Amino acid sequence: MEPVKPEPSHPGLTLRAERAEVTRRRIVTAARHLFARDGYGATTLRDVAAEAEVAVQTVYAVHGSKAGILRALRESVVRQPEAEAALRDAMRQRSAAGRLDLFGRSIRLRWELAGDVVAINRAASMSDPSVRPEVEAVLGIRRNGITALARSLEARYRPPMDVARAAAILDALTLYEVYAELVDVQGWTPDEYEVWLATTLRRQLLAR
Repeated sequence: MEPVKPEPSHPGLTLRAERAEVTRRRIVTAARHLFARDGYGATTLRDVAAEAEVAVQTVYAVHGSKAGILRALRESVVRQPEAEAALRDAMRQRSAAGRLDLFGRSIRLRWELAGDVVAINRAASMSDPSVRPEVEAVLGIRRNGITALARSLEARYRPPMDVARAAAILDALTLYEVYAELVDVQGWTPDEYEVWLATTLRRQLLAR
């Protein structure tokens, strides 16, 4: 029996896929700029198309709607390799202090790279109730992760800590608004924010 020959490659398909990805990124980048500058509600798909230098029909074809673009922006917040790697490293630490230090780093990376997207989504959920359920779902993922961290700290700390209280502290101190106030308004560097966050979390949660 003759060996099966591999299917010939289709460089044309690959090139089209690459061009489509470039177009998708241009649209998302343009929308991110306009949503942050002018607001989600005030920005139209024609505005996004003009900013991205593509036809408005292309925006519809790629994302379907303004809510579809917002969804793509949300995914960029959830899927951040550097922040996710820091969080995984945090959960592997044996000591509670080590976990909080690396958790603080994951938060710093997340807000440094895409904190504006969080602000955009929150503003969008207030101006457009139709996107609120999806935004709330992402916030639910964050809260679940914070609760899991609080429980992992409880398992390593004696006497046991109040998990609900620990989760509330973790949630409050790691809000994007805190990062924005300290870094964007007060002029702290991201490094200073990270050190402050880790130190404050350790003092609040581990000092007895």
